[in-house]
Amino acid sequence: MVMPEDSNPGFSDEEQGYRLAYFTLPMALNYQRDSYKLWEAALKTFHDKETRFVFDISKVTLESEDDIRTAVMKYKLALQPNKHINTWLTIAKTVKNNFETLDQN
Repeated sequence: MVMPEDSNPGFSDEEQGYRLAYFTLPMALNYQRDSYKLWEAALKTFHDKETRFVFDISKVTLESEDDIRTAVMKYKLALQPNKHINTWLTIAKTVKNNFETLDQN
């Protein structure tokens, strides 16, 4: 059986930061939602060069809420334009403030 999260970018050992963000942040938006659609949206968002920054903890915490909103809603990774952006940003800032040694590359 293929699980929804099995379709992921296949992170290398050097991409620990991306792996953490990819498997943590979307799950915070998964309440009462089709998991297959969530992970499909996460993969599309990650593969898009314009939206990938939302999985880079160092970058996303410096972006405006409007830019984050645009990025996470492009492929419907986020469905609620305020609550989901707030959740995403709160978790990203918490990770950054507590685990600043994570390297994205």
